[in-house]
Amino acid sequence: MADATPLWESVVYGPVRSRRLGSSLGLNLIPRHSKLCDFDCPYCSCGSTTAKAAAARWPSPDEVAHQLLRALEQLPRAPDWMCFSGNGEPTLHPRFAVVVERVLAVRDAWVPDVQVAVLSNGFAAGRPVIRDALRRLDARIMKLDPGPAELVNRAPLDVARLVADYRGLRPVTIQSTVVRGADWDGASPASLAAWLPLLQAIDPAAVQLCSIHRPPADAAVQNVPRERLLAMAAAIREALPRSIVDVY
Repeated sequence: MADATPLWESVVYGPVRSRRLGSSLGLNLIPRHSKLCDFDCPYCSCGSTTAKAAAARWPSPDEVAHQLLRALEQLPRAPDWMCFSGNGEPTLHPRFAVVVERVLAVRDAWVPDVQVAVLSNGFAAGRPVIRDALRRLDARIMKLDPGPAELVNRAPLDVARLVADYRGLRPVTIQSTVVRGADWDGASPASLAAWLPLLQAIDPAAVQLCSIHRPPADAAVQNVPRERLLAMAAAIREALPRSIVDVY
């Protein structure tokens, strides 16, 4: 992890100052010393995807709730948001739906005005138990990057299925990291032209664009200038006039 953001070693971390959510208390469901995800995005600031560390375990729903309550008791003021994020994909937790239930119970009892979000790659969003848990949250910030998924995310992606799954989660926010590799370009006109119809089919409430802000897992991945992100945002606004489009 020398070239990336260190892995979070606790279930609850922060609050961190998020570009999108303001003061955000993170909920990391991934076992310690592991970075687990269905994707292995070369731009990821948490490094490359790993196997689950030896002897590491998933935090139980009660453990998550207990650590969240303890953190809230120690904070001088409530955060703006709580967010399922951290060292990989939160929906990989084998009891994700129960964790969501426990977290919302703590929120409702202690900080009812704080909203709860998730950052997810959407890979499991079509599973009924995961879909129903995601729909209980206040914000579903779901991944869909421009460019070839086998290179941008280093994972096979059934785009038609993902579009249908995201439609089932609406209102949904699409989070997109735009980067360039050695022989591919997520910011190219061709990538944008292939990506826009997917966004139109999803009809998201919002689209969030960013490029690299921290050292990536693969140092060969290149940042995209803000000027190009702004041009892409303008094209999205024209194609999806009802969506809020932000560049970070």
